[in-house]
Amino acid sequence: MPSSKDRRRVEIPTYLYERVTQIAQTEDRTVAGVLQELLYEGLRTYQPAWVPSKHLARFNERARHVLDLAPTEARAFNHTYVGTEHILLGLLREGEGVAARALNDLGVALDGVRAAVERTIGRGEGSIAGDIAYTPRVRRVLALAVDEADRLGHLSVRTEHILLGLVRDGGGVAADILDTFGALGNVRERTLSLIGQAAPTGRLI
Repeated sequence: MPSSKDRRRVEIPTYLYERVTQIAQTEDRTVAGVLQELLYEGLRTYQPAWVPSKHLARFNERARHVLDLAPTEARAFNHTYVGTEHILLGLLREGEGVAARALNDLGVALDGVRAAVERTIGRGEGSIAGDIAYTPRVRRVLALAVDEADRLGHLSVRTEHILLGLVRDGGGVAADILDTFGALGNVRERTLSLIGQAAPTGRLI
């Protein structure tokens, strides 16, 4: 706990202070106690945002290659978007990063995932020209990848962080496919073991 001299005063708008004060009075609590609970809950549910102009420079060569491969996989299916399933295919197709190693160790292979994507979504009609946009879930996954790198104390964002972001989000087609392979619940532990990090026992906040 930092000493009082190390803490900085934070100004909040009057209407927020009045609302917090009202809650404190209603529940017979201190203002500080209410603020602490609200801040904790806010941090627990916080979802980082994907800011390409700020974050993309942190992605190393292999991670950027994954982001290049994902639209290629989407086009191969004539899909008009880049979804989590295409990111998963990009991780596998890259082939040499920690993410590909972890997935292969868990029995998740490129051809099998391609077949699963075709079964789950099918193919679009007609070829796709021009740029293909990320879905909102992919942007969230990439933001989580940056957050995973930060949590692990890594300066660059690598393929393993993208994979960790995928499973931490826990939704989308990629997570469903990993679940059908029986791998979803084991990805994080296997990935962290490959990079020499112990898996945390508590919940991520």
